Amino acid sequence: MRKSIVAISAVFALLACHSDKPEDQVKRRFEACRAAVEKGDAATAAEALDPAFRGPEGMDKATARLFLMGTLRQEKVGITVVDNHVAIRGNQAFQEVDLLLTGRSGGLLPQDASRRSFSLRWTRTGSDWNLVELQSPGG
Repeated sequence: MRKSIVAISAVFALLACHSDKPEDQVKRRFEACRAAVEKGDAATAAEALDPAFRGPEGMDKATARLFLMGTLRQEKVGITVVDNHVAIRGNQAFQEVDLLLTGRSGGLLPQDASRRSFSLRWTRTGSDWNLVELQSPGG
């Protein structure tokens, strides 16, 4: 009987941890992209990009995908999320992240860690959140 109570309690605890709040949905989508980049999977990372995506220097979705492919072909990228805040306004989400980026091949990223901040804007289409804009403050 005691094992059953513990098992049921564990299931309820896991269900309580799973949230369908929009903020958590955006964070999960971001985490999936982060994990894909670390695995070197540019195609999966780019799946979250909205067709209207705009990045630094006017980068569109196709250019962003090519940039990811080229970067991930040259080096292994590590991403540690230092800070992650999401605010929801209707069907838009505004995310501010601070990341620690590392590269191991001496390519585009420094060999040591580089802390970077990004502002992301997501839009909800149906049940999916798609990245519409990514900007790096000051650059």
